[in-house]
Amino acid sequence: MKKRTIVCSVVLFLALFAIVSACGSSKSMVSARQNADLLYYQKDYLNAFDKYSQLIEYHVSKKETVPSELYSLAGKCLYYSDSPTAAMPYFKLAEDAGYEDELMLILQIKHYANADNLSKELDCLEKYSALYPEGSDIAYVNYRLYLRYCEMKEYRKAHLRFQSLAAEYRDDVAIIEKQHLVCTKIGRQDEADSIARQLYNLNPNNLIGLNYMAYDAYITTENEYVAAIKAYEAKKTNAAYKTMQQKTAPLVARYKKAKELYVRLYNQYKRPHDAAILSRICTRLNDKQTAAYYDKLSKK
Repeated sequence: MKKRTIVCSVVLFLALFAIVSACGSSKSMVSARQNADLLYYQKDYLNAFDKYSQLIEYHVSKKETVPSELYSLAGKCLYYSDSPTAAMPYFKLAEDAGYEDELMLILQIKHYANADNLSKELDCLEKYSALYPEGSDIAYVNYRLYLRYCEMKEYRKAHLRFQSLAAEYRDDVAIIEKQHLVCTKIGRQDEADSIARQLYNLNPNNLIGLNYMAYDAYITTENEYVAAIKAYEAKKTNAAYKTMQQKTAPLVARYKKAKELYVRLYNQYKRPHDAAILSRICTRLNDKQTAAYYDKLSKK
């Protein structure tokens, strides 16, 4: 009986010791996590990383599931310590464990953008857009997605994403120029023409804008001239000739305006096909010498 009592006492003592040890260990872990978090929020990232690493190693040594947030925090410490490449495996471990947060995704996006890793950046961008459509960095994400879709020639996706761009990006001339290409590629010509006029109004020397204004001035005038000539040649009567003169006389001023635009265009960009159009315009204006001059330039 006495022996049995002693055994029971020993078992009870061991159980109590285990409970006390567990409580002590638990308190120690809580304290270690608090210290790590404090260092993180104080931006002492290298020391914070050491603490998070120790916590991770502790859970691994105990064959316990590592809290996924620890991987994310360790990765952020490395990222902010100018070691973004070393941070990526920790972010991957966090994601594999089912953890996601907005900042972690943004840091990955910025790293892959700097590393020019198109596929990984795109994956993170699209994930962020899906998970955080109202996120604090959604304007930047939409901008990067737009650029990536343009680079990939995914013009329909780019067109849709353009609608979501913040004003600071939509007003950027480089983005407006990209959108002109996007609209041209997907057959939205009216929209492309409107953008070209916008570019011209922003800067009369912009290539896209000036090219559009010059060609529009030339081709609309040329079409009316050709139509008037064809109408006369179909009848070749005095009345038809008089009508042809009435229709073509006002076109002289318009040809001169087209010439002015094309002279500016050629002088700035020296493109042979602009010289070819100038030669045609000068021919319509009965300026044979200048027409010959530009015809020679068009063949260079």
